[in-house]
Amino acid sequence: MKARLKQKRGILAIAGATAGVALLAKVLLGHFKGGSNETIDGIHVRFNYSPSEILKQADEVIAMSKRVYDQVAAVPIDEVSYERVIAPLANLETEEFPLVQSCVFPRLVAVSKDVRDASAEAEMRIDAHNIKCSMRQDVYRVVKAFADKDEPLGPEAQRYVDRLVRDFERLGLNLSKEERRQLEILNTKIGELCLLFQQNVNEEDQVLYFSEAELAGVPTDFLKELKRLKDGKLEVSLKYHHYFPIMERCKVGATRKALGIAHDRRCIRENVPILEKVLYMRHKVAQILGYENHAEYETAVRMAKSPEKVKDFLESISARMSVLARKELRKLRDMKMEEEGIEPFSMYDLRYYINKAEEAEFKVDFEQIKQYFPIEVVTQGLLKIYQDLLGLRFKEVHRPQVWHREVQQYAVFDAETGERMGFFYLDLFPRSGKYAHTCVCSLQTGCVQSDGTRQLPVAALLANFTRPTREKPSLLNHGEVVRYFHEFGHVMHHICSRPSFAKFTGLRVEDDFVEAPSQMLENWCFESASLKLMSGYYKDTRQPIPNDICEALVRKRRSFAGILTKRQLLFGLYDQAIHTSPRVDTASLLKKLHLEVMEGIPMAEGTNFGASFSHVVGGYDGSYYGYLWSEVFSADMFASKFKWNVLSRATGREYREKVLKPGACKDGFDLLEDFLEREPSEEAFLISKGVL
Repeated sequence: MKARLKQKRGILAIAGATAGVALLAKVLLGHFKGGSNETIDGIHVRFNYSPSEILKQADEVIAMSKRVYDQVAAVPIDEVSYERVIAPLANLETEEFPLVQSCVFPRLVAVSKDVRDASAEAEMRIDAHNIKCSMRQDVYRVVKAFADKDEPLGPEAQRYVDRLVRDFERLGLNLSKEERRQLEILNTKIGELCLLFQQNVNEEDQVLYFSEAELAGVPTDFLKELKRLKDGKLEVSLKYHHYFPIMERCKVGATRKALGIAHDRRCIRENVPILEKVLYMRHKVAQILGYENHAEYETAVRMAKSPEKVKDFLESISARMSVLARKELRKLRDMKMEEEGIEPFSMYDLRYYINKAEEAEFKVDFEQIKQYFPIEVVTQGLLKIYQDLLGLRFKEVHRPQVWHREVQQYAVFDAETGERMGFFYLDLFPRSGKYAHTCVCSLQTGCVQSDGTRQLPVAALLANFTRPTREKPSLLNHGEVVRYFHEFGHVMHHICSRPSFAKFTGLRVEDDFVEAPSQMLENWCFESASLKLMSGYYKDTRQPIPNDICEALVRKRRSFAGILTKRQLLFGLYDQAIHTSPRVDTASLLKKLHLEVMEGIPMAEGTNFGASFSHVVGGYDGSYYGYLWSEVFSADMFASKFKWNVLSRATGREYREKVLKPGACKDGFDLLEDFLEREPSEEAFLISKGVL
């Protein structure tokens, strides 16, 4: 997940600026100079502010933005020009981005709860300000006046002007004063509630206690890492680094069920009312803006263009997968009957029996495969593959500017010209208060600044892989290797895009295309040549992963593709359903959808995974379908261009130039057709799932 967690609201959506913004930005940065907060090599985002400094910075950024908006709004209609109206808004969007991130990024990574709380408060203030700015009819009036002059502009500048007008009007700036007031109130409240929802998920800290007998089948090395109480019970959290290993390996059905139900009840008391309020208010906003529902509002600016097309897509894929999914489930149910008796099959059995079936079929203990993926070796190989493929060179920064001592910082250079292209950070291990999932955060854009120079793009990859111990390094399972490789693809998309405007950076492409580049790159985790570069037996890293295991991983990819695709379809159909109705009982809806989509597997009573489904409050509302939608295109790109040589530097450079470099300066379909040299097709996707 690219975090884009906040791209649709506070982080990327702050607007405004003048040529004087660069100076103002430097003045603001100057308030807090000193020590490890010094700007390093063009990085303006700061990571070590105190709670009071975060709030002060947020207030000053807001004040700066307001001054710019006031200045733009004051331009007389008969004097509007690109330099006085458009350039100021574009410049501020670039210049203030790292200043905003200095305030809001700590919410995801800071060790101190006081800092995280201050960051969340700062984000609320910035979001509220952003909504007020986006609803300023006086600014829209002069922007629209300039657009109506139809002055000749370059393609990217014209696209920027068109997007400004479109985005203003999608917020209702062409509506009456009373309607705009209603929208401002609703959007402000939605923003606050979404932040509260996510904060509840981040701060969730429930633990369960199990005996070793209740965790039978779970690897001994994993059990050693768990906190042991005086009575011998082991403490298990609901975080992914505990949850997935137990759900995949524990032989005790009662344990899997208890852990699974607790996981799907996370934040149910706090977040279900919040979510249902948000859904109702989103529906009201959409109708005020002239849309039938929120899903129609969201898809209008995506590749799909309408919720009807999305529904047809999801239901068509679901129907194509049903025969395969039912066949897979019959096999899994038979396995459970043989091992546990007549206990009905549930979602909490799915991972365990899939893992068991795959080990039996492929004669490989996939848990033991971890021994070939120590995180240092995976990271080294991953970085080499990306460097070679995209024509880049990475250099670790040995005196890094970081938010935690475990974080690594790298500079990125063009391998041919030596041009410095940006920086990225790797924050790979869990800690208290850190964002609990894997994501990529844009910290600084790579756009042209008001002085004509290009700002260096900066991104951070946040993950929560198992920590190393004195006895053993951090070992990744293959799924974690895939996730790591995928997320790093988002980092490269951000670093390699070279637009002039912040609005068109790489991760600002349409939401139903943004996953396609990284999904395409996941294929490298199933090819022998690239797997050997990322692997090495942890006791002797000169020994890469054996050929028979590589072959098993390739075959495993298609294993149970039907039921696993159905699970993604469940999330996508749920997201569409909650955003096409004015009032939603999320638990009842999920109960109905679960039976229909998951081929009769019921949802556990008393659960509601919607209470912790952060995507619908983090920028994927009405667009979760995009994961599968973009997977179709990713399969097409790989099969057409890379399948026969995954290490081709020539094809990799073409991919960088045609898909990554333009960022959002072109529509997704145009990027695809330029790279494929034809219209995209579903055929490769269906073949990859074993349907064709």
